[in-house]
Amino acid sequence: MPLAALAALLTGGGPVAAAASPAASSTAPGPVATASPTTASPTGGLSVAQAIAVVRASGYTPTDTTGYDPDRTLSVILGMLATSVDGHPQRAFLFHDGRYVATDAAVPSATVSWIWSTDDTVALQYQLYRPEDPMCCPTAGAATVRFSWNGAAAAPRDTLPPTGWNAPASRR
Repeated sequence: MPLAALAALLTGGGPVAAAASPAASSTAPGPVATASPTTASPTGGLSVAQAIAVVRASGYTPTDTTGYDPDRTLSVILGMLATSVDGHPQRAFLFHDGRYVATDAAVPSATVSWIWSTDDTVALQYQLYRPEDPMCCPTAGAATVRFSWNGAAAAPRDTLPPTGWNAPASRR
């Protein structure tokens, strides 16, 4: 089942809304914090278990749910590609008011972690690689990128590092 269809079903849109839903953008972001693992939010957002199902449906295994809270304007769940044998690639799945809206970037990153959140902002940290770095050992530092809800979408407030292997500092 496509991710957008699963999200529509889990948010109460039903099979008709799920069938009519366009595919979710892979570059737009969403919500933040912690919730009950089995019950939906009083505001109608996905429970942690339902949000985890959205991540799993996209082919990723959730690795960190501490940044998810369906009652926050913007929150996040981190995931690793389910077929990964080395822990890469990783993605941040963004939620607005407990509803999936997008991933942090069109292209996954080697390593991403949740740093902090406020009601409408999520801060993620990306490990950076030099061209000669092996995947195990990034040496170009880290970049923090804040995503905020702008009233219509989750948008990066800082520049997202490039993914090219030849970039001087890449998130790969």
